[in-house]
Amino acid sequence: MALEQQSRRQRVLQCVAGVVLIAGSMTGCGPGRESQPAATAGAPALQPVQQSAQSEVTPEKISGDIVGKVVRISDSTGGNPNEWTFESSEFRRVAIIERKSAGDRETLVVFVTTQNNPQADEEQVRVSGKLQLTYERKNGKWALAGIENLNFQYTIGVAT
Repeated sequence: MALEQQSRRQRVLQCVAGVVLIAGSMTGCGPGRESQPAATAGAPALQPVQQSAQSEVTPEKISGDIVGKVVRISDSTGGNPNEWTFESSEFRRVAIIERKSAGDRETLVVFVTTQNNPQADEEQVRVSGKLQLTYERKNGKWALAGIENLNFQYTIGVAT
């Protein structure tokens, strides 16, 4: 049980580090400077989990597969239910946190950050959190079969 909690804690730390890296690369124009998180004394080193060599389901594939999909969401307080439809033109980052494979089925927990492309009279909406995705292999290719919202929530306005 303690190992499971430690493993879960490491996945959360990896997720937080990924969000920090993504947020840091969003500042300025042009390609962001790549950086590595500094190791803290006594803290376990973060290990990348973005891609499994055995799987064709990558963050890039997921980012494309969710376009057009609708997810029920709420605001960051858990209220004001709404729906989010992923659009091809929106900013989107996907990080794979957990992957479970069983034959022709993969279940993934991913952390997604996205935002709308507001018009001049609209407010900025940012959505982020964990989604559970189910993929099934059909005709030799992985197809997205389902999306479950774990804690994917929105905020309105510019984050500071």
